Amino acid sequence: MALKYRLVQRRDMGKDAAEGSKKYYGSVSATGTLEFDQICSSISAYSTASPGDVKLVLDGLVFVASEALLRGEVVQFGELGNFQLKIGSGGVQDVKDYDASMFKSPHIVFRPSLRMKREISKVSVEKWPVVTVPGSGSGSGSEDDRPVIE
Repeated sequence: MALKYRLVQRRDMGKDAAEGSKKYYGSVSATGTLEFDQICSSISAYSTASPGDVKLVLDGLVFVASEALLRGEVVQFGELGNFQLKIGSGGVQDVKDYDASMFKSPHIVFRPSLRMKREISKVSVEKWPVVTVPGSGSGSGSEDDRPVIE
């Protein structure tokens, strides 16, 4: 299955771009969300564990991973990849001027495994079809084209 993209016009960010020039770029959007309960049900279908058992294990995994990240450890999720907590900070000219309040908000960095990299390298893309809605556009008609519910 291919990822869907639309063309969007944005400012040309090239180093040789003229002032105010624009280009069209492909923009991929999510087509939906795979909810946690569906993940549990899908894993359950391929194992002897019930959806509740899968949820219990995954909830435990999140708890253990969170604790490890807070200890500064890299959390390895097998063939999924690694997670690591990162925190940037502001800088100072003199060591004496630095204090812990200069740290910024933490974030989690994900590094996919080689297997995941191979899997996602198989991605293909296709353009979203352009949908035109009757009655939309430059016309200023006063007719309401919405269906009437009686």
